[in-house]
Amino acid sequence: RYGDTDGLFEDHPRSIYPWRDWVVDAFNSNLPYRDFISWQVAGDLLPNATVEQRVATGFLRNNPTSNEGGIIDEDYRVKYLVDRVNTTATAMMGLTLECAQCHDHKYD
Repeated sequence: RYGDTDGLFEDHPRSIYPWRDWVVDAFNSNLPYRDFISWQVAGDLLPNATVEQRVATGFLRNNPTSNEGGIIDEDYRVKYLVDRVNTTATAMMGLTLECAQCHDHKYD
């Protein structure tokens, strides 16, 4: 999931390395699992959040990006949210939710 570049079109570099370094430090310092997860999902929402807790939320910014001209803001926002939900469910719960994008009928 982690990448030093956006991987699309012109493959521009990204500055997501602080999150990667945070993950390595979290493992090396035996950060409790509950903190490891909650900081990545909502570290910036904690009362008096530290820089470390805010950096942890880089997990939610680890999505494909594009510098493509003419992008439709709402289309990108929806794709970003779908990617965030799928990645969080897969990484944190071991579930895949991609099928929910198409199978939205009441009785399937």
